[in-house]
Parts: sequence; C-alpha cells; structure tokens
Amino acid sequence: MKHSVNIWTKQVSVILALSFTLCAAALLSALPSNASPIKSDKPIKSALRIVTLSPHLSEIVFALKQQKQLVAVSDYSNYPLPQGCKTADCKTRLSSVASYQGADIAEIIRLEPTIILAWDGGNKSQDIARLEQLGYRVFRSSPESIEELMAEVLVIGKLLNAVKESQEIHSEMKSQLNQIKQKYIDKKASALYYMSLQPLSGMGSDNWLNSLLGLCNITNIYAELPTSYAQLSVADILRKQPQVIISASSQKKEIDEIFWASHTAVYRAKLVSTEPDALHRFTPRALPEVAKLCDKVHY
Repeated sequence: MKHSVNIWTKQVSVILALSFTLCAAALLSALPSNASPIKSDKPIKSALRIVTLSPHLSEIVFALKQQKQLVAVSDYSNYPLPQGCKTADCKTRLSSVASYQGADIAEIIRLEPTIILAWDGGNKSQDIARLEQLGYRVFRSSPESIEELMAEVLVIGKLLNAVKESQEIHSEMKSQLNQIKQKYIDKKASALYYMSLQPLSGMGSDNWLNSLLGLCNITNIYAELPTSYAQLSVADILRKQPQVIISASSQKKEIDEIFWASHTAVYRAKLVSTEPDALHRFTPRALPEVAKLCDKVHY
C-alpha cells in the first residue's frame, strides 16, 4: 500500500536529477571500499547513523527512542517534535534528504549513514535502488495493514538495537487492536471517506485505510475502485446513501457542515472527522486515532 496525504510525486526535473547524480559521483570516495548489499534483518553492531526517507519512519525511530542516532530525515518529519528536531529545545536541526521530488543522494552519501529507512512505494524506486547499489543498508517499509506495521516495528527494533522498545510497542498495539475488534464486533456502518471538498476527492481501494476502517466494521463505499484515491461525484454519493460521512481534511468542521447541509433534502448522514496525519501515517498513532473514529461512527 503506497499512499500518504503528502505522497511524493513521481516526477523530478532532468536538471535536478543530473545535479544529484554528478554530486553523488563526486562523493563516492566517502563510501567504504568494501561496501556491498547487506541483509536488512540483522542488528547493526557499529555506531548507528540513521537516515529516514519518510515521515512515518522518522516517527517510528522516535517511538523506539533512537532519535539521537538520526543524522537526517525527510520533509514532513514533524512528529513528535517539529521538523528536523531531535530534542525539545531543537538546538540541532536535522537536514531533510527526501521530499516529493526524490532523495538527495549526494547529501546522504556525505552523511555516511549506517542504515537508511525507506518507504517502498512512497520514495522513488530508482532512489532506493541506487542507495542499495552503493552498498548502503536499506530497510524497505511497505505495510498495508496494522498487523504488517506491527511486524515491521519488531524488525526495525532489531535493526536499531531497540528490541525491548519494539516489543513493548508491539504488545501495546496488539492490546489496542484486540480491544477495538472486540468492542465493535456487532457494529456495522457504510461510509464515505474524503480528504478534500475542492474538488471533492476521497479514498478508494487504499489498503491501509480500508484495513483500519475494517477493524470496527466500517465499509468504505468506494473500496472497490481501481485506484487508491479518486475524485468523487456528489450525485453518485447521494445514490449510494452511505450511513456516515468521514472527513479527513484539515479544514474547519463548519465548512464540511455547510457543504453537506445543502443536500439534506435528499440525504442526511452522520458527519464525523478524523485526524489525517495520525490515521494516514504507518505508525502506532493510527490505532488510538482509529479507536476515536470508531466511537464517533458507531455511537
């Protein structure tokens, strides 16, 4: 499952790409002479120097209490601290080496990381492949469900010598997951899940979000679309008559209410909201947020 509110685009200018390539070539001497691909499921024995190429991976490093070993992050790595901060006072701000335009290969080489955490499907495949070809240890993250995320937390914990912390997170997530499933075992609801009103667009077949809604038996009316996200038709929504409308936008609730109020003559549904950053990112924060959403939908 490859998605995010801030999904990296698949385009980058030829000039930018060439400049990164030339800079990377100039810095190849910084690589160890014996660099070679390494299996990514064994702990690192040398001093950790972590680079994360996606916000959710930066957040997981913090959850594992390994943020002091970070040497660079991606754009939007803004939780639990502001962008680029490792400590509350933010005395040192980490550089960003990944954005929707791609990864800054030259800067990553300069930083000499011992491990790179990448988003397989969010980061550009050619960037990940290039880093692997250069001999860096790269972990590819690609969870499509909360269960897969839980498994990844354990693997990353082992990689970062944070096994105890990862096991504690896994145990807490397992408990939260079971509580959600049990609480709503007899509940059902159909829902529209959208992120924008201008234009009206929302979730289709996105595996991650549909799996989260499914934990408490919320069925997305557009789960069978061929794309993860799509522009939606109000007329079609009115025909489908979902029981609940879920807003995952950053705009004020009043704006959502005004928009749907204009259709109350033919359609009345429960309108609820959720925090997109917490729900859309592949992090432990997703479970508490989905628990809140389930309560709003079913009660």
